[in-house]
Amino acid sequence: MKVLQRGLSSVRTGLVSAVTVSVMFLAGCAGGGTTAAGSGNDSGAPIRGGNLVVAVPTDPQSLDMLANPGQVTAHIGNLLYEKLFEVDKDFAAKPMLVDTYKMSSDRLTYTFKLRSGVTFHDGNPLTTADVIASLQRWMRFGITGQQVATDVKSLKAADDRTLTLVLKKPRYPLIDELASPGTEIYEAKNLKGLQPTGFGQAGAVGTGPYKLQAWDIGQQVVLERYDAYTSRAEDDWGGQSGAKHAYLNTITYKVVADQDAVVNGLQTGQWQHAMPSDDQYVSLKGNPAVVVSNLVGANQNVIIPNFNKGSKFSDIRARQALNLLMDKQAMNAATGGGPDLTIEVGSLVSQDSKALYSTAGDDIYKQHDPAKARELFAQAGINAGDTVRILTSNSYPQFSQWAVLLQDQLSKIDIKTKIDTFDFPTMLGTITKDPGGWDITTLFFNAALTSPSQLPALTLGAFNGSASPEMARLVTEYNAVTTPEDARRVMNRMQALVWEQLPVITLSQSRLYAAYSPKLKGYDTFYRVFWNSWLQK
Repeated sequence: MKVLQRGLSSVRTGLVSAVTVSVMFLAGCAGGGTTAAGSGNDSGAPIRGGNLVVAVPTDPQSLDMLANPGQVTAHIGNLLYEKLFEVDKDFAAKPMLVDTYKMSSDRLTYTFKLRSGVTFHDGNPLTTADVIASLQRWMRFGITGQQVATDVKSLKAADDRTLTLVLKKPRYPLIDELASPGTEIYEAKNLKGLQPTGFGQAGAVGTGPYKLQAWDIGQQVVLERYDAYTSRAEDDWGGQSGAKHAYLNTITYKVVADQDAVVNGLQTGQWQHAMPSDDQYVSLKGNPAVVVSNLVGANQNVIIPNFNKGSKFSDIRARQALNLLMDKQAMNAATGGGPDLTIEVGSLVSQDSKALYSTAGDDIYKQHDPAKARELFAQAGINAGDTVRILTSNSYPQFSQWAVLLQDQLSKIDIKTKIDTFDFPTMLGTITKDPGGWDITTLFFNAALTSPSQLPALTLGAFNGSASPEMARLVTEYNAVTTPEDARRVMNRMQALVWEQLPVITLSQSRLYAAYSPKLKGYDTFYRVFWNSWLQK
């Protein structure tokens, strides 16, 4: 058996959910302006102590990262919980709760040895029983986990620190999938009899460097250092992996929905970190009171056509027409932030996720021909005077802006629209309850992925009826590869197929950014990861 102690090089994250902006490096700098990821120019020794206040746009609603994988839940959860593997600054999987692991020569049997001395926030030791209960739940309810489960023959404990996972057939991206959202390890006792809706506040117990101190619903969540935390030693891994020093005493996540209030609070020192909306980016860049940093990863901004019976977009010609009609540059401009944040590319994966990034299908992405679109719409049965039904959400302003621009573009070829605007959960519920009652919806997804099993184009089947046997065969082929070169070739074919079938139509990728106080040091531009950050006095 070959010993693999470093994790396989690949990339991160998945359809965390449509809500998720991503879960995701840079050391804090003094003064205003924009810094580049990984520019690390902090000076002086880290300071232990203090409370970091972080403005977040919404209450997490749940701290169960499998049941509610939204952005705020994920970012807070990354400090509370850990996985067998975590992603480093390059989105490669690295051992976290795992000490060492082995893969058999036939690539079917994985033996994981857990780190010793790891305890949960209530003092109970981490055991294989906790890992098995957490992974079984992931394989039952997680989107990626359900795909992995089809290849799993058994998951058993040899002792309290050793477990064996046996596959029915080789699965190339398995280790990367074990680093994906939803694989967080919880105490087995808190998962017994748990419904898909997840656990409440009492179940928010992990092995991470911070534990839950208080939660004032709708107002703030406070985490405090877990003094019994056992850290890994690797300071150079970055991302969500390696050493976690927990310099801060507490971290307070303050719910601040109004974007003007977010900016004002940064300037006045009410909070030291925020991820403002794109339309605040240009003004914040020139603000000497804050540091602005681009983050790793990106969102994939998409228009989703409905394949279900009841929508004429089940016809490929209607989807091709929509792609030809859309003025992507105008729609991207509505997203805000300008060229610094908007990447006009048809890739399904962030360029930071190097193992999966592809430019296949860019020729289709770049097409724009409204006259041809009119012809194809007519061939699909959508004629002048007909109505296209658009579902969108006002929870994310760009969604409704894209819907209005689509309405304008359709009107220019004499097609009417009916736009229904809801808060985000209601929009998703409407799609679920009435699968044939809509034609187009607007979403974004995390584009920093670890495996094709997390691609929205694959996971959307139950959402918009776009499941594809051709894509399923390519996923099977990808899982069977043995080299990164073969994996890349299959990934190129998968992305080309997405642009042929159009289960999603990509508008662009949006880079994320953070604005924070010059006093915040040791901050890596990995979203809201603060375990190695400190506050300068």
